[in-house]
Amino acid sequence: MSADLDAKSTLEILRIINREDRKVAPAVAKVIPQIARAAELAIKASAEGGRLVYLGAGTSGRLGVLDAAECIPTFGTDSVVGVMAGAPDAMFRPTEASEDDPSLAVRDLRRVRFNRRDVLVGISASGRTPYVLGGLRYARRLGAKTVALTSNPDAPIKRLADVSIVPVVGPEVIAGSTRMKAGTAQKLALNMLSTTVMVRLGRVFSNLMINVQLTNQKLRKRGQDILVKTTGASPAAAARALEESRWRLPVALLMLTKKLSREQAVKLLAREPSIPKVFRAMGVGVRNEEQIKREKSKGKNQK
Repeated sequence: MSADLDAKSTLEILRIINREDRKVAPAVAKVIPQIARAAELAIKASAEGGRLVYLGAGTSGRLGVLDAAECIPTFGTDSVVGVMAGAPDAMFRPTEASEDDPSLAVRDLRRVRFNRRDVLVGISASGRTPYVLGGLRYARRLGAKTVALTSNPDAPIKRLADVSIVPVVGPEVIAGSTRMKAGTAQKLALNMLSTTVMVRLGRVFSNLMINVQLTNQKLRKRGQDILVKTTGASPAAAARALEESRWRLPVALLMLTKKLSREQAVKLLAREPSIPKVFRAMGVGVRNEEQIKREKSKGKNQK
């Protein structure tokens, strides 16, 4: 596969890596039913006040922390939590010794107040990491649901999981370097898991980030663009509505489409956790591409 890699040219090395990377998505496709089962566990847990908690060490831990962190601005939620061996230092520098102590996982889970309502996803490419095994045992003692994400079909981690997600990606280009194909498979699976959970929980309207947190200029511009697309308002009107809503995109959308005050929109959204359900009950929809084209054409003709 990649023997004599050190004797290859730059282009040959890149082509070998790319050839192997193309095997990852099909491997993840084979475990979609297991990802779906894990998502259903997390959706049910959320309805009961629980969270989706990732636990890992090294590359696996960093990927869990990354996915959890990105859920905050994208979906406006802190119900996805990343726990990593040796954090925070281990995010930037390896602290491999922390991987070998199962008790540290218990300490770290207690620190984030992990409880039986939560779902724990243990992430370990080898499926043998003591830190992850210790965390999964602790979760099971509490009565929490557990998920294993590994690339090893014979991994001990599977025996501690209610659901096992095992994308088998084959040998790495650099033998044993699970930051490569195994890490890519983990990234894909975690993205799929958290995104599906957030969509099902009503944090996405059509395919739009309706609950994106508008904390900087780039995200405020994105919120403005979403309002323009969904309501047909001018960019200036969308910007005014966002400012009046105190930078809450769902509130601004209801203010624009239903001529509500900020207080009225806030009250409506507080009654139902699913934002799309509130919108659809109010008759709010997303304009399709054909509608947008017709509106643009009409505007040109009027000029």
